Amino acid sequence: MILTVTVHPALDKIIRLPRLKAAEAVRARIEMLYAGGKGNNVARALNRLGVPVIASGFQGGFTGEFVIEQMKSEGIRTDFFICRSPTRTSLMIIEEETGNQYAIYEPGQVVEENEIHQFRVHFLGLLSKCNLVLFCGSGQTSELANLFFDLILEAAKQGVRCGLDSSGIALREGVKAKPYLVKINCEELSELVQKPLSNRDSQIEAMMQLSQQGISLVALSRGGEGLLITDGNTCLEGKLRMENVVNFMGCGDSLLAGMASAILDGENLEMITRRGVACGAANTKAIGAGFIDIKLVKELEPKVNIHQIF
Repeated sequence: MILTVTVHPALDKIIRLPRLKAAEAVRARIEMLYAGGKGNNVARALNRLGVPVIASGFQGGFTGEFVIEQMKSEGIRTDFFICRSPTRTSLMIIEEETGNQYAIYEPGQVVEENEIHQFRVHFLGLLSKCNLVLFCGSGQTSELANLFFDLILEAAKQGVRCGLDSSGIALREGVKAKPYLVKINCEELSELVQKPLSNRDSQIEAMMQLSQQGISLVALSRGGEGLLITDGNTCLEGKLRMENVVNFMGCGDSLLAGMASAILDGENLEMITRRGVACGAANTKAIGAGFIDIKLVKELEPKVNIHQIF
């Protein structure tokens, strides 16, 4: 069983319109309305892969109620902690005339100190049911950043491995707890090591810095340039070019789901890379985040080009 933890979930809305025009009213239509937030996207992708998963974290208000019910309607098991502040709404705008996509994210809901304390207890009740925990999204306060740090340490005490996919202060603090897996992009890694990463060699060097801190797997998502992953001894590059891409939103979340499912299955580094890249690529073929097709994933897995760097 995999547990996903999302501190700042969202109600995601995708709308289509001809083209954005300044100072003019534009008629739009709603294409999708669904549960969002990084960990919830990962949970959706895992569920579609047939992996047992529980989605947890914070939800609040009528938007939070909608998100929970929508996830349940997909067959995703949920166990959220209900907070006072409402779950945010995120907006994806697709321009039909240009093909441009615009992602607009509201700030995450406020989580009060007593709610954070209560969630710690809630989390411990879930931990015994799980073999792997994925902490996703950015806690936008020091209290939430410290929550990631504390819960990763607590999971380690109970022998449960953790993955971290975050940014900013939450990433910086979470890494200190030495999670089993860190999934990161180039911008986040550059900020973390505080230096520019202009080429693959500098990226790998920064990844090795994390590996040497005691992180078993470091995975660097590079969008169309593929995935770099190292276990400290071996570094692999996985690539798969996709034609007729219709969506970029949530590809990193689906990639993480693929890697997590392979880790849960006890697969080797090559298969973790292969499944992760295949899931990220499958996400490009469906509107929305995490709405991957398992049949397409299985078709793409053997097509992933794997190159061993060392």
